[in-house]
Amino acid sequence: MIIREATKSNLEHISNVYSACFPRERNHDMWINCCFNSFPKSVYYVCESHECIQGYILWSVRNGFRSNTIIELEQLGVHPVHAKQGIGRKLIVESFKLFKSHIAGLGLDVGAVMVTTSEGNYAEELYKSTLGVTRNGRIEEYGSGNELVLFKRIKL
Repeated sequence: MIIREATKSNLEHISNVYSACFPRERNHDMWINCCFNSFPKSVYYVCESHECIQGYILWSVRNGFRSNTIIELEQLGVHPVHAKQGIGRKLIVESFKLFKSHIAGLGLDVGAVMVTTSEGNYAEELYKSTLGVTRNGRIEEYGSGNELVLFKRIKL
């Protein structure tokens, strides 16, 4: 299993994982293409094993290209067939390093990392353990419930 930057040829596979993980969302292909085309602001990474895309992660610059920019783990999806195999954890840990390197290649440093998740989502503990983020805020009645803002300042 390898974690690598996604290519245009992976977009259909990412969309398939996205639709399996987030069935209430619409226009999966349009969303995936828009995000992919926002490079270098946003970068998709995939988990691939035996030429099968098992999951993906989307990292984005949150507040503009600043010397100490905030990056956001915007979306993470692991196909339900491959759930509970540590793929999400591996995607977060390895792609975080890759995205920080991407940011450094733009001449920037990462000043903070953030992620949002639905209140009560088991992923909150995953984000805390992999990124060291903590609860920083809560958005009431966001989508189908409350959304938590998880944040960590990175010391340079």
